Amino acid sequence: MPSKTFFNLKEEKKARIEQALINEFSKGTFEQASITNIINEAKIPRGSFYQYFEDKKDAVKYIIEKFILMDYEKIYEELKNTNGDLFETALKIYDYRTNEAILNFDIGLARNILEELRKNNINIFEDKEILKNKKSLIELINKDNLRINTEKDLYYCIKIITVITRTVTMDVFSERISKKIGRKILEKELEIIKTGMKK
Repeated sequence: MPSKTFFNLKEEKKARIEQALINEFSKGTFEQASITNIINEAKIPRGSFYQYFEDKKDAVKYIIEKFILMDYEKIYEELKNTNGDLFETALKIYDYRTNEAILNFDIGLARNILEELRKNNINIFEDKEILKNKKSLIELINKDNLRINTEKDLYYCIKIITVITRTVTMDVFSERISKKIGRKILEKELEIIKTGMKK
């Protein structure tokens, strides 16, 4: 994570550095991102970058964690709005990611972050420390209408829903499908999971 020095910067300077990170991490893959481009856009010396972040990976991790926090807050809000309906929440998160999320985060960056989460198999439902003052996401899920026998089964169900929601979103971000078609695909996939495949 960034150093205390970074968090103690004036808001204007911190925002300028964050924007430079977002812009650079949006252009290509995280591996292709250039520290030189970041420091030039942020108008900071190279030495300052290393005072704020250990290295490029540390800066990437910081931006990903900002995205995860934003995602967590939205999932938390939607689970409350849908009375803990996991399937309806998945659709709401898809709508959010393909609308508001693009406005807040460049689409290239959002695509890179979702790919990184997929690669590293990150499931934010397992992190109880993201918002310390709130319940974990698991506690908000309405389990009464789910054929789930154990908490482990619930995690498997969440993992499947997370993966398909993320995959369809990635297909939209990559312009393989339109947002409208993506939603129809997601609705169908969620319906199959909800009703089950066996007669």
